[in-house]
Amino acid sequence: MDRERLFTHISKLEADMNHMYEELQTLKELSVRLVEENVSLQMEKDNYEQLLAKEESEKAKSFKQNTLNNLYDEGFHVCSIHFGTHRHGEDCLFCQGFLQHRNN
Repeated sequence: MDRERLFTHISKLEADMNHMYEELQTLKELSVRLVEENVSLQMEKDNYEQLLAKEESEKAKSFKQNTLNNLYDEGFHVCSIHFGTHRHGEDCLFCQGFLQHRNN
């Protein structure tokens, strides 16, 4: 191999290596952006799941509260002293206090 071909070959290899290095840098930047986006999406997902769990918990609490209110409105005790027995049209201060406390 003559000197000129050798230098041409080395120059070509150097240019190829520079091009590969630039491609590697581009790939590295893209990877960083993807990791950052993934972290952001994971945080958003976690926040959404917490919000959803909170809403479901509030719905369950509301359902329980409405059930107790409905039982009392139908004429049954909801206080711990006489729970489930009929009130026979009379108001119960224990039930009313319990429901008022649960509503607050």
